[in-house]
Amino acid sequence: MKQQPEIQVCKLSCHFLKYSLIWPNKNEEFKPSKRLYIKQCLFALFLAIPNWLLLFSHLVLSLQEGTVDVSEDLAIFTAFFSYVGMMAMYVSKQKQLASLLLDLSDFRTYNKPPRFDTVNKKLKYLSKFIFYFGINATLIYNALKIIEIPNCRRMRKIRETCGTLTPVWTPFDTDHWITFTLMVSYVFGFFVTVDRVNMFVSLQCFEIACNIKLRIDHLNSMLLSCFEGNRDGDKKRLRGCIRYHSLLIDLCERFNSCFINEMFTFLATTGIICACLENQILRQLNVGAMLHIAGWIEAVFIACLSGQILIDSSTSVGQAAYNSKWYKADPDVRKDLVLIIKRSQKPLFLETGPFNVLSFSLFVSIMKLSYSILALLR
Repeated sequence: MKQQPEIQVCKLSCHFLKYSLIWPNKNEEFKPSKRLYIKQCLFALFLAIPNWLLLFSHLVLSLQEGTVDVSEDLAIFTAFFSYVGMMAMYVSKQKQLASLLLDLSDFRTYNKPPRFDTVNKKLKYLSKFIFYFGINATLIYNALKIIEIPNCRRMRKIRETCGTLTPVWTPFDTDHWITFTLMVSYVFGFFVTVDRVNMFVSLQCFEIACNIKLRIDHLNSMLLSCFEGNRDGDKKRLRGCIRYHSLLIDLCERFNSCFINEMFTFLATTGIICACLENQILRQLNVGAMLHIAGWIEAVFIACLSGQILIDSSTSVGQAAYNSKWYKADPDVRKDLVLIIKRSQKPLFLETGPFNVLSFSLFVSIMKLSYSILALLR
């Protein structure tokens, strides 16, 4: 009796997303309890909404005071909507995503693809790198803000809390060490919860795309060895390949459904955020902005790489079918092979809303858009 499957892909990234309050405990992955949604409500009530008000107040008052450069405010304000929007959409699709990960871990029908363990071990290392990069970058960013406190207090025109991770306005004075410590910790707690969301959502796209590619490579190897000159055996093996191909198409459609809204929210805001951060770097060598934009561009590139992997690997199925020994098969079997070749000419892809798909060309377009917005800001 074969053992029931359990999730073997994206395990570490799912674990890290628990710290962002959008992935449930292990025993609740397929049927999340109310606790997950209660956490989200409490997070919104006590962290998200108050931080939004503090950010918005700082932005409005800075504009009223005639502050020339509000690019930092705009970058953080836009990133806020991206983070919180992605979190809400991710939670709404968490159950479907867990089911997809479980099916990608089920090898009872078609066996485990070659190199599965090796590739997923490397992906775990990548998850650890991204997690610790995010934590350390946030700490460095906040430390630089604290170092700049004397200059901030000398230059400020409104009641701004100097030393916080993001610019905020408060209706009370926060220069006393007690209120200052509480305010810095409060803002830091919010952003350390949300600032890895876009990175890990992109990483999960990449991990799932890599695992689908492993299965497509497995299908290609099955096609190459499909025809051995035995009529009954050839037909049986080819039908198995057709069913496998249909399964992969279904997995990709579910994959697309799980991430389409998150990717649209993420990429729709990226151009503005990158342009604002670039503006900060050009005005003065801002190390914090450099760390922020490095993480953002890395997340965009990983997401676009995921889509490109899916496009390239899905179209390789037709080439593998053509390179097989189809000429040894009976004519009626060859007709079935045409089904695979015909379907593989339409690539599988990940949508980013109604306008585009994840690919390298989209990455270039986003970078061009950020430059255009930067030129407008300058």
